Amino acid sequence: MKKFLLLTICLLPLSLFAQSSFTIRGFGKGFKDGDKIFLSYRQNGQIVDDSTLVNKATFEFKGSINTIVRGYLSRNNNPKYAEELFDSFSIYIEAGEIMLNSADTLSNSIISGTPSNNDYAELLKVLDPINKQIKKLDDTNKELKDTALLNLNKTKLEAAYYDTFPIQFNFIAKHPDSYVSLLTLGSMARSSKFLPQVEQSFTKLSTVLKERPEGKEITRRIIEGRKISIGMPAKDFIQNDINVKPIKLSSYKGRYVLVDFWASWCAPCRAENPNILNLYKQYNSKNFTVLSVSIDVDKTKWLNAIKQDKLPWMQVSDLKKENEAAKLYGVTTIPSNVLIDPDGKIIAKDIKGKDLRDMLASLLDSK
Repeated sequence: MKKFLLLTICLLPLSLFAQSSFTIRGFGKGFKDGDKIFLSYRQNGQIVDDSTLVNKATFEFKGSINTIVRGYLSRNNNPKYAEELFDSFSIYIEAGEIMLNSADTLSNSIISGTPSNNDYAELLKVLDPINKQIKKLDDTNKELKDTALLNLNKTKLEAAYYDTFPIQFNFIAKHPDSYVSLLTLGSMARSSKFLPQVEQSFTKLSTVLKERPEGKEITRRIIEGRKISIGMPAKDFIQNDINVKPIKLSSYKGRYVLVDFWASWCAPCRAENPNILNLYKQYNSKNFTVLSVSIDVDKTKWLNAIKQDKLPWMQVSDLKKENEAAKLYGVTTIPSNVLIDPDGKIIAKDIKGKDLRDMLASLLDSK
C-alpha cells in the first residue's frame, strides 16, 4: 500500500508542488497613507484575494505561485463587491520581484521586474496612444445624452478598439514564447471578426503555450468559429418563442433576416439593442426582419429584458445552459449574429454598429 501511495505521488505533476515566491512592490506619488490596495488572482482553480495598506506612498505583497497567472490590483475598491473599479491595474504574477511605479494613479503604473511583466510593459507602451483615445471616448460616452452623438461616439470607440488588433498581432509575432502573447490572443479570439488572423497567429506560439488551458480554449474557439462562414447556407433550427410556440429559422426564407444571439445579462448585447431596433424600424417594411436567440436560462429575466428594451421582433430560446442554436452556429461569445439573405445564404457574420447600418443601407435603401 505504501509503495502504491509513493508511486501515485511521484506521478502527480510537479507543478502541484513547485511553489515559487513572488513579491509585488508598488510606489505612487499620488497614493495616500491608508489607501487600501486589493490583489486578486486565480491559482489551482481557486480565487486568491489579498489586501494591504499604503504606507509612505508604497505598498507590498508577498506570496507563492506554481505557474504564471494574470492578476488584478485595485485601489480603495474591493473587486469582490464594487460594481466599477475606478483605479486598477493588471499584472502577471510569476516568480520574482514585480515593480510598479506611478506619478499619480495605480492605473497609470509602469510595470517591470519579471519576464512576463517586462513583455506586458512593452505591449502597453505601443498600445498607449490608442488606449488613451479609447479612454477619452469612453469617458465622453458617460456624459453624452444626445442619441445621435452617442451612436457616433460608439462607432469611433469600436473603430479604435479594432485598431489595437494589428499592434497586438505584431507583438505576438515578436514574442511567441510569452504568456502575455497567449492571453492577448485569447482576448482577441473572443471577436470572430478576426478569427482567421487569430488562427494564423496562434500557429506561431510555442508548443508549451498552446498546451496550456488558455491555449486549448483558443483552439476551441477557432474550431467553433469554423462552423459558420460567409457564403454557406444557414443551418436551420427550431426554438420556442415567449409563448412556447416553436419557431423555425427556415420559415423566414424569402427575407433578409438578422439572427441575433444575446442574453438579458449581457451588457454589450443590451447596448447594441437600440441600434438593431432603429434598423428594424427603418427596414422592416423592406423585406428585413430580426430573429433574436437568447441564451438566458431564466425566463423571467429574459422577458423583462425584452420589455425594457422594447424589442418588437421574434424572440426565441430553449432556456438551456448551452443553447442548441448557439452551439449549432459556433457562438462562443455574445453579442453575436449572422445576416442571412432571402435565399437562405449567410452574407455577413458578427456585423454590428456602423458596419451593420452600412450593409443594410446598401442592400435595402433602393427598395
